[in-house]
Amino acid sequence: MFKRILSAFSGKKNVKSPAIVSDQTSELTPTTTQEELIVAYDAYGREMHITRGDWREKVFLPALQQKWDDAAGLYDTILSGLNDGFAADLMPAARRLVEIDDLPERCHVIQGIVLMKNGQLSDAEKTLRTGIEKAGATGTLLTNLAKVFAEAGDENRADETLWQAILTDPNLENGLMWCAMIQQERGGDAAYLSGLRAVAALPGSWRAQCCLARYHLEHQEIESARTLYSDVLAGGLFDGGALMMISGDLGNNGQIPLIVELVAPVYDEHKHDPMAGLNLLRAYQALGDAQEGEKLLTRMYSLSFTPIKQYLDEFAQTFQAMRKRAEEGIPVDPDTLKISTLVLTQPIWHYGLCKADWLFEQKAEDIDHVGFFALAKKREGDEGPESQREDEIGRLTRAIPLYFAESAHYWSQFAARFYIQVAEGGGPVVSGEEADANALFDVVPPAMKFFVTGEIGCSGEGEQRQWQISLSLWNCTTRKKQAFESGQAPDAELGSLILNLEERLLAHIGQRREQPLDTFYLRPSTEAMKVYLTALGQTFMLTLIANEQVPASSMWGERAMLDWPLNMALHWPSAEVLKVMYISGLGKAFDYQSEVLAEYRERSLNLLREAKELNSPAIHLAPLVWKIFGMRDEFNAHRQNVSADASKAYREWLERVSAK
Repeated sequence: MFKRILSAFSGKKNVKSPAIVSDQTSELTPTTTQEELIVAYDAYGREMHITRGDWREKVFLPALQQKWDDAAGLYDTILSGLNDGFAADLMPAARRLVEIDDLPERCHVIQGIVLMKNGQLSDAEKTLRTGIEKAGATGTLLTNLAKVFAEAGDENRADETLWQAILTDPNLENGLMWCAMIQQERGGDAAYLSGLRAVAALPGSWRAQCCLARYHLEHQEIESARTLYSDVLAGGLFDGGALMMISGDLGNNGQIPLIVELVAPVYDEHKHDPMAGLNLLRAYQALGDAQEGEKLLTRMYSLSFTPIKQYLDEFAQTFQAMRKRAEEGIPVDPDTLKISTLVLTQPIWHYGLCKADWLFEQKAEDIDHVGFFALAKKREGDEGPESQREDEIGRLTRAIPLYFAESAHYWSQFAARFYIQVAEGGGPVVSGEEADANALFDVVPPAMKFFVTGEIGCSGEGEQRQWQISLSLWNCTTRKKQAFESGQAPDAELGSLILNLEERLLAHIGQRREQPLDTFYLRPSTEAMKVYLTALGQTFMLTLIANEQVPASSMWGERAMLDWPLNMALHWPSAEVLKVMYISGLGKAFDYQSEVLAEYRERSLNLLREAKELNSPAIHLAPLVWKIFGMRDEFNAHRQNVSADASKAYREWLERVSAK
């Protein structure tokens, strides 16, 4: 099981287990209490902690039974049980593996380890010798046989058998390291180095050279280490874990540039240990190379390997911050900008779903409108127009009126509209002055009864930030300001301020609904509001890119944008809007042909499975998800078996999805 150990460079293998192992449990600390927590990961990559007792009863023992007739699965589960200290539970499973496994080396090695862990040395020797009769005297079988002799106190036979194992396979990690440790205990560093050099001289050897290189690094003999590593890498005989060892040792000894120089050219995420990739990412971070770091991130994300996702996410945020610091605002000439006004007539997360109007209650076309314009950003000094990456205050100039428009859509009888100016090829415009209402009266449609303008400002840094928001409600009939609402709040209380302003605006507008337009809609809580506003802002940017208002090349933090509503949905499972918003984001990513979309397949299908169990409205969007991930059989089967009473709107939607 993957443990959360990435606090620095790692030279120790912890992610993947090889197909054939020797006694790997010798590296583990014995468990001492049933209340010790075991780290596990769910289908979304979230880290969970469960007591050893609960893990054993609810996860591990049932998993043994589930894999009873699957040799490979049973082997992996037994190995996991050994690593987690459940050797006493593994005797029957080890016997069963010998019965069904067609790989005699694998099953006899693991049974020998289980028997050793349970103190049955004679039986362990017998099963290992049986394995040798069937598979030959392999390095793994011989190494574990040597361990049996060592446990029994027969030092001479242990030494002879261990050396025979090394002659058979000089790169078997446990055998080599055990032999080197014995030499060091008996004769110090001189004997340790002599033993490694003897193994390094054997045909096909490379691990001993890496151990020698580690020794040179620790003694600041850098060129000697570089030469050994270069020879190993040039030979190409190393296994999938070698680069993790090399990169970890280089990192732990401060040789960060050498990681990039030696490891980066040969690292293949499909062949080599993911820990080597993480070490390489850490090297790019230390060297300030966000560009190469992000290239490697894309390759590693494509593995869809759940246990490392949280670390990849952390690196993604770090590289984005590095790029943001490097890209200062670029002044622009406002006279050269081509500005247009974008109007949204539905909540932002309704877009990207191929017009799934059948899923949402629709308002009549002839009802009155209420409009919400993007907020202005309060000026600080003599700021001029400039092109810059999105920051939080810029995002809130859009997200807050987006939310108010969503609120009016769901909690009033009005048709809500959101208005924002967008620079062609540049992105949304953040104005330094509140919109001129007198000019707007002449351009809003006749059905507009009210519209809202305003501005937002921020002072202070970090948790000490203070937000100031002011809103003006304009009456289009009287062409006058009907109400003015404002407020300020520290960063931690921004959610409360937004909810308070929302309530005041709805009271002024009138025509309140007692129930939301769609029954599944829930107003975000105070706790959720700030992260919900972030979700709206990010969803808006995905909408601009999907509609070619902004070039996809200018986007940064794409995975964070796609992940955000999913993470919220997992945190607040009763909030159905968040599941729909997540699928909406996938639809937009499909439209602009995202290169990272494939990474979301398993998480999305898992979300659909859970949605089906909970009868969530999101399950009705399954055909869109199948289309996005190229699941033609599922989509076509559904379309051919649509219920006879399905609405015309739903059938038309399926046709639009099919045509995507």
